Amino acid sequence: MKFNYHMHSCYSDGTDTPEQLVELAAEHGIQSIALTDHDTIEGVEAFMAAAAGTDIEAIPGVEISSRIGQKYVHILGYGIDTKSAELLELLNSLTAEATAYTKYVFEGYVAENYNYSWEQVLNHNKNRKGFYLSSLYDAMLKDGLFSDWGAYSNFVRHCFRFEGQCYSAPVEKSFDVIKKSGGKAFLAHPKLMKLSLDEEYQFFKQLKDLGVDGIEAYYPEHSPKESSWYELCCERLNLEVSGGTDWHGMARVKSPLYFFGNIRVN
Repeated sequence: MKFNYHMHSCYSDGTDTPEQLVELAAEHGIQSIALTDHDTIEGVEAFMAAAAGTDIEAIPGVEISSRIGQKYVHILGYGIDTKSAELLELLNSLTAEATAYTKYVFEGYVAENYNYSWEQVLNHNKNRKGFYLSSLYDAMLKDGLFSDWGAYSNFVRHCFRFEGQCYSAPVEKSFDVIKKSGGKAFLAHPKLMKLSLDEEYQFFKQLKDLGVDGIEAYYPEHSPKESSWYELCCERLNLEVSGGTDWHGMARVKSPLYFFGNIRVN
C-alpha cells in the first residue's frame, strides 16, 4: 500500500492546497494519507471533503510543536475531532506564537536585507491566520524578489541562523488534547533529535509513560536500518508505527510523495 501520514498544506508551511494533496494522491495511486499541518486544522475540512467519494482513505491530523524538558519535539495527532474546544484553544495559541515569531524574524533579519515590508507580506495573505517563513517567502516570490522555490531552503537557513523556533506546548498538553479529541499521538521524525540509540530508547519509554501511542518510524531522513530500529522499539514498547514524508510541496522539493508498505494509521 502507498501511504503518507505526514503532509502539509498551504494552511501552514506547505505550498499545496488540501484539495491538491488529494489530487496528488489520486494521481499517484496513494491509498491512505493524513493532513498534518503545523499547529492548525484549518485545512482539514477541505481535505476530508476532497477525499469523500474517492478510494483514498483521508485521516484528519495535526502536527503540534511541543517540548519535553529542554527538548523540542513534534507530535503528530491522527483521527482528531477538529471541533474539539481544547484542541482548538491550544492550536490557536500556538498559531499566534508562530505568527509573532515569524514577524519578529522578518523585522529583525529579513525586511531591511530585502527592502521589503510586513505590509507587503500581508498584501498577499489577507485572509491568512498563521504566518510562517514560507508565508514570507511566498509573498516575496510573488513580488519578484525570488524566481522560484529553489532558494527557499537557503532562506530558511538564513533566518534560523539568527533565531530558531522556540514556541511549543508541554508534550503532556499535546497528548492530552489529542486524546481528548479522540485521536492518537505519535512522535514525529525521531532521528532529528540526534540522540544515541540508548538515549532514543529511554526517551521512547519516557514518552510512552506520558501517553504516546506510536513513533514515526518511516521518514525520508531515516535509513532502512534506522526505520527497522524504530519498528523494533515500537514492538518492544507495544507502540504503533507510522510513517510519512513530511511533504511540503514546492517548499521541500526533494521529499518523496509516499512510502510503500503495510503501515496503517487508524
